[in-house]
Amino acid sequence: MNKISKILLTTILIFIVLLPLGYFIIYPNYNKLIGPIKRFDIHRSAQEITFQVLTQLVPSKEKVLGKEDINNSNLSIEESINKDFVLDEKVLEELNTSISINSIEVAGKIFEGISPITMDMGFWHFPVSGFPGKKGNFVVIGHRYAKLPPEKDTFFNLNKVKVGDKIEVFQFGSEYTYIVTETKIVEKNDTSILNDFSDYRITLITCTPLWTDKQRLVIVGKLDKLYKNT
Repeated sequence: MNKISKILLTTILIFIVLLPLGYFIIYPNYNKLIGPIKRFDIHRSAQEITFQVLTQLVPSKEKVLGKEDINNSNLSIEESINKDFVLDEKVLEELNTSISINSIEVAGKIFEGISPITMDMGFWHFPVSGFPGKKGNFVVIGHRYAKLPPEKDTFFNLNKVKVGDKIEVFQFGSEYTYIVTETKIVEKNDTSILNDFSDYRITLITCTPLWTDKQRLVIVGKLDKLYKNT
């Protein structure tokens, strides 16, 4: 038997031995060994790394606003609450109120307080605004880049909301659906968006452009006539 025949025979024998061995060892552990490789999304991984880098590079509030603006921060939407205002009770928190925007994978609890630092806990119900399902302007403000996707309790992707999207508000015994009717950008001290309108609306507010505190992105929704209230 020549050398080539020996090599070929040896190769065949190895293949015959390894084939069933691989079947019984690798196949039962397929999900553990191959699954993670198949589920690996290089685009998403690169995106998440980019988000983390930009977060580290984002300018401080002092650099974004300037010292003069910080000293006069009461002119901004978030700081426009009268200093004498008193929050008697946290009704929305007692009702475990939350907000959801499925189109951009946003979901989280709504907290109450008289200071913008309330946003550090989640979405903030602007205290002098209305309540969900009631006539008036229900205002919810949230951070833009304090948290990043895939976290859901952030308004990072709020700019992707489109007219016609649904905004859902849940609380004990009630569920309200608002339909987005308007998206706009206003100056950070434009408190006209806080007005108590005569309709049933929700107003969502966050910072824009991304990674800055220069202006405010505003999403307006009107209560769906077919809302559920049980």
